[in-house]
Amino acid sequence: MKLTSITELLKQGVVLGDGGYLIELERRGYVDSGSGREKVGTGRGSGQFTPEVAIEHPEALLELHREFLNAGSQVLQALTFFGTREKLNRAGYGAEIESINAAAVKLAREVGGDRALIAGSVSRTQLTEREGMDSLGKSSDHIAEQIRLLKEAGVDFLILETFFHLAEMKVALKSAAAAGLPAVATMSFRPLILQSTDGHTPAECARVMADLGAIAVGANCEQDPVRMLPLLREMRAATKVPLAAQPAAFHTTEQCHSFTRLPAFPDDLETIQVSRREFIEFGKHAQNEGIGFLGGCCGCNAAYIRSLAAGLAHQI
Repeated sequence: MKLTSITELLKQGVVLGDGGYLIELERRGYVDSGSGREKVGTGRGSGQFTPEVAIEHPEALLELHREFLNAGSQVLQALTFFGTREKLNRAGYGAEIESINAAAVKLAREVGGDRALIAGSVSRTQLTEREGMDSLGKSSDHIAEQIRLLKEAGVDFLILETFFHLAEMKVALKSAAAAGLPAVATMSFRPLILQSTDGHTPAECARVMADLGAIAVGANCEQDPVRMLPLLREMRAATKVPLAAQPAAFHTTEQCHSFTRLPAFPDDLETIQVSRREFIEFGKHAQNEGIGFLGGCCGCNAAYIRSLAAGLAHQI
């Protein structure tokens, strides 16, 4: 792949991203799921799926980047999910925010070289979930700080992902714009795909994210491809920018469309694992569904990305 900007790459066809890092690294023994402890986020080493692996086990992260690249990923995400000072403080790593974000970008760049663009992953702070909408000012400060660190580290663009509240996504998009970084923006919907946690339909979320400058809008995590498709179609009807889809590889139920709200999360996820066949089929239909950026989220290792690539090679 001849490296170019993500904006130009989206014009050339469906861009293949990578998969899920934290759950895969947890399965390999490098990340804590947070289960088995009563007080997650109360001190050193008490995080749930926090990204300190970038400085503590860089060789493990390098290997996972290599696997995704070899599977066909055109974009590698720096492992900076849950990398804001607020989240890292709660896990006992607040003092290492600069080193964690910088190391994660460096490792992704080392593997990606001239073969893949490097995206900085920015997620929700969890302040809105714990403190309500009055916390948005603090969220803005934390997100803006992380985006500044990612820009300084040299990311090509941002992936704003796993935001439950549209209000917090708006904060993140404004910070991305202020930093001058292109942003792919994906919401996560739970417990049902009908609306965000603060009551906005997928169509409303898509319109707002596009209006705030997102170069692609969509959904990530929580749902497998089949369950995610209806909300993506609602988004497609509401905006002209490309869709972004990063489904999880876990089945949900009619009563609960969110795998993180099911009893299998986080330690029995193997019992609800989705077959790679579903990802092959998703890849086949991606272009017709208006998907411009296609990757995977939780549960998606390199085999799932290879399946998406196989589907893309046989688009309908």
